[in-house]
Parts: sequence; C-alpha cells; structure tokens
Amino acid sequence: MSAAEYPKRVFVTRQRKGARYIEESSSLVPEKSRELGVLNDQIIVLGTRTHAKKIKLKARMVTFFDKQKERTFEFLTNNFELPAIQIADLYKKRWQIEVLFKRIKQNFPLKYFLGDNVNAIKIQIWCAFIADLLLKLVQMQLKKKWAFSNLSSIIRLHLMSYINLFAFLNNPDKLASARITNQLVIGGLDIGSRNKNGLAVS
Repeated sequence: MSAAEYPKRVFVTRQRKGARYIEESSSLVPEKSRELGVLNDQIIVLGTRTHAKKIKLKARMVTFFDKQKERTFEFLTNNFELPAIQIADLYKKRWQIEVLFKRIKQNFPLKYFLGDNVNAIKIQIWCAFIADLLLKLVQMQLKKKWAFSNLSSIIRLHLMSYINLFAFLNNPDKLASARITNQLVIGGLDIGSRNKNGLAVS
C-alpha cells in the first residue's frame, strides 16, 4: 500500500501549558460559533528541538471557552477543514470516552479473565460495559447524590438482598422501608415483582 492510500490520521488534543509556537494566520470566527464559546481559530507552527534536528509541525489551534466549567481551553488538531466548534466538540466526545474507560478500570477490574479464549474475554468485557450502563441508569434516577464508585460498591454488597433498590439508595438509613412491594423498574425495564416479604413473584 502506498503512502497516498493510507487513510489520514486526525488528532485532537490539548495544547501543552507554556508551549511555544509561531502564529501563521488567524481565521475569522463566525458570530454563531463565538456565541457557543469559540474565541479564536489559528494556524500555528510548533517547534521541537531534538538531539538530531529541529522538527516543526504545522497545526490548527482552536481556543474555546467552556461556560459550564468557566475555563478556557486550547485544542490542537491537524484537521483544517472542520468548523472550529466541531473541533471542540470532538475533544469533548473523546474526553467522555476516556472517562468511561477510566471508570471501567476503577470499578470493574479486568486484570484477570475467567477464560483464555477470545470469545470468553469478549464476553467478560461486554459484561463489564453492561454493568456500567445499568449502574449509570440507576445513578441518573436517584434523588440522593452518589459517587459512582460508592454506588458500585453498595450494590455489589446487596446483590442478593430483596429490597427496593431506589428506596434503599435514596434513604440507606431506613433499610426496612425498602422492602419491595411493587415492580422494580430501571430505565423502563421491568425487572420483576416482589411480595412484602421480599420474595420473587412469578
């Protein structure tokens, strides 16, 4: 395969604090993009000195103000075609993926696999993702604020307890009032019915 046939690799990353660069040009930011938080859209040249030679990289730098966090970010990319607001949105999506994998590694350790074939490993990984999704659905519907790691630990301890999950997590001090009398529904999914004694009803 020739170099021309290779798909172009696009990166979006944060600018290193205190990095030196030379500005080549600056594009006019549309009013709509400015309202969404884009402050600047520049073409820059980054310079790095190695032992052998000086390497220069031409890149695009998008300066973005996050209104929710009240912080200004500088994003670097080699994509010169997409609108600046999409560059900022791409980094946001990339960061969400990194947060997901960090949460998986912290709460569902995959250091050891129960099987040694490809299919068994895939099943264990998918089970971790499914468990993470179910916990996020529970976390989103709770009135009481729980850290994800704490929520994961407390549910792990009560996997075999016949209690109303939401009643218990919203008020963990009153375990008796969490006895299930109605159907347990998570994100619209009916898990099943229980009687007053906490036993499953078919």
